[in-house]
Amino acid sequence: MLHKIAIIGALATILYIVYTSLYKGYILIPLLVLLALLAAIYYITTSIVTSSMVDKKEKKKTISFRGGLVDGSNLIPGRLAFDEEKIVFYKRKGDLGGVSECFSIPVENLASYNVGKINEYHSGIKLVSSDGSEYSIKCRDIFKEEGTFVSTIGWTLSEEDEENEED
Repeated sequence: MLHKIAIIGALATILYIVYTSLYKGYILIPLLVLLALLAAIYYITTSIVTSSMVDKKEKKKTISFRGGLVDGSNLIPGRLAFDEEKIVFYKRKGDLGGVSECFSIPVENLASYNVGKINEYHSGIKLVSSDGSEYSIKCRDIFKEEGTFVSTIGWTLSEEDEENEED
């Protein structure tokens, strides 16, 4: 609901700015600031998923990274969370801080993962489950924290991967 109010307010502000610039010959700076504020409210209420939201949903402390699920040509903003039991991607559900799962893979069903280039535009992690499902997540933090990811899910890095991580 809050993001719908922000959109309506932004449109009304744009119309008023156009009106004043055409008929009065000046642009009201406070209205431009209001427009930027409304755009920020819209972004925060529709896209941001914090680690505390994920912890509240899971009812325990999890390790999570901000990222985006690459689904064809769409990028769904959210948060990749994982623990010793499962790997989950959460997206924003509504204005009041709710989150919903986009996908969940039990750790024992994870066939492989690859950290690096996931398509021609994004870098991150690609997860492949044992049933053949592939999930690509744009995430910069996973490059620095690959060791944390691997140790949390109970896997081990090969010696070659450990040398590359130290560089």
